[in-house]
Amino acid sequence: MTKEQKEIVKTIDRAYSKLYVLNNIKWTAFRDDLFNMNKQDEIKHRKVMQDRDYSKVASISNCAKLFVVHNIAESLLNMYKYTVKDLLIIRKSCLYSQSLVENYRKEIEKAWIDEDIKALADLDYISLINWELYQETLNNRKVA
Repeated sequence: MTKEQKEIVKTIDRAYSKLYVLNNIKWTAFRDDLFNMNKQDEIKHRKVMQDRDYSKVASISNCAKLFVVHNIAESLLNMYKYTVKDLLIIRKSCLYSQSLVENYRKEIEKAWIDEDIKALADLDYISLINWELYQETLNNRKVA
């Protein structure tokens, strides 16, 4: 893992940790449920992508946390990105995140008062999996 990837993981861990408030609202541990959804999705993804060597990249847990943080932040910026129709073509965790924001926006915003929501929404899975490909993608965006 590169120095930059380690910094991204620190950012993800910090933001994820602050979402503990979602576990203390009702009897349901919402943050943990969302994490488990994303963890299962990442496990399935890695099984499908058996030809890829994941030994030198972020852990399944780090990737699951990335998606928790990313999807919550993205929902804060665009609460109506997904509709029920999208349930058949996106990960269920995306709609779950959007529902959490719709129901508990104030609690999330208070927990993330000092976080850069846009930066969290811009987190990219590829940055944890393949740093060189991520850099190439960023450079291609600048050229276009």
